[in-house]
Amino acid sequence: MTVKRILICGLHQESNSFNPKLADFSDFDIFESENVCPENESLPLIYKGIFEAFDSSKELLSKNDISVETIGGPVFYASSGGPVDHRVVDDFSVKLLSSLKNAGNVDGIIIALHGATTSDKSEDVCGDIIKTVRERCGNSVLISSAFDLHANITEKIMRGSDYLSGYQRYPHLDIKETGYRAAERIIEDLTGFKTKTVRVTLPLMAPAHAYTTESDPLKTLMKKAKKYKEQGTITDYNIFQVQPWLDVKEMASSVVICAEDRKIAEKIATQLAKEEFEIKEKLSGEKLLSVEEIIQKVFTEKTDKPIIMADASDSPNAGACGDSAFVLEKLLPYKDEITAAVGLIDTPAVNKAFEVGVGGTADFMLGGTVAPELSKPVKVKCTVRSLTDGRFKNCGIQERGKDFCLGRTAVISIGKISV
Repeated sequence: MTVKRILICGLHQESNSFNPKLADFSDFDIFESENVCPENESLPLIYKGIFEAFDSSKELLSKNDISVETIGGPVFYASSGGPVDHRVVDDFSVKLLSSLKNAGNVDGIIIALHGATTSDKSEDVCGDIIKTVRERCGNSVLISSAFDLHANITEKIMRGSDYLSGYQRYPHLDIKETGYRAAERIIEDLTGFKTKTVRVTLPLMAPAHAYTTESDPLKTLMKKAKKYKEQGTITDYNIFQVQPWLDVKEMASSVVICAEDRKIAEKIATQLAKEEFEIKEKLSGEKLLSVEEIIQKVFTEKTDKPIIMADASDSPNAGACGDSAFVLEKLLPYKDEITAAVGLIDTPAVNKAFEVGVGGTADFMLGGTVAPELSKPVKVKCTVRSLTDGRFKNCGIQERGKDFCLGRTAVISIGKISV
């Protein structure tokens, strides 16, 4: 039986070009090569999908007189934030090349990336990593890359990858499944099913508030692509909506199709890209409201449900600092009329809340502590309501069951407003 050796690694971080604070080592969970294995339950979900694919394909591989040996490479994982301090990228690259050297000959590499990662030295970190691997291993080694749906699929990424797999759902409910698909492409190749990967780019950047794959207009487009796969016309599909908070020279949304026949892949990718471009106005979404307009809705709309105000310009999930007190400042005149909860990243305020203690009241300066050049603080008298260690288990639909630690957190109140 022939043993095929597959190295698994990755660097995941979504960069927001407009965040002045670099993401450094402290922002990353780092897994050394020896800890990247099926037994490690703390690995990000995408790796669990990769290992699961190899495990469930043992019979298929055996029928082809093949067994797979998985080899751990470095895994760096961070939440969205500012551009990455390039020293982190250099460290990852050194560890990756060391892993490849120690592994000797490998037949394939699965690299889990975000696809929209920049640094203070590079606009295309993911493309750089793939290029480094390709130059080190040559064209005989298979490279299967996995990405977020918001990836910026550049020419460098395409040239270096044999196969691409991306999230097909937004919200991101198929992270594990994407890892599975990335491994699946390698398994197919090893067992003799060779496919071609084709990309068509779109001069389109949709705002993240305006679309979801769970409803139209994107839902219909995704269903059409899925039907092609179910019919066997194509092997895989990816409809990438580029991260809109990037400010880089090479940037586009894209459709990436994998099929046995290149001409079919090109035809379907072009067709789907054309259809997406035709719905670009719908992908722009409804007009955004000002904070003042949303506050007025609280008084005029008859509803017993909460009104959610999303500050897209300062969303940590989009890589922003999350320290703007702008919304809070607008709500303060209504502190005795509107019951509200406002999220804010402010370490000095949390530290002060711990000093004051639950039930204590003090003057707080809130906001503008991460990127003071982007927002200003507000001074308020607050009462401390609760203090926690910030540890919790996610019960939501995305990454359900995952343990998180935000560090110390506090809830303080100003009238009916909790922060």
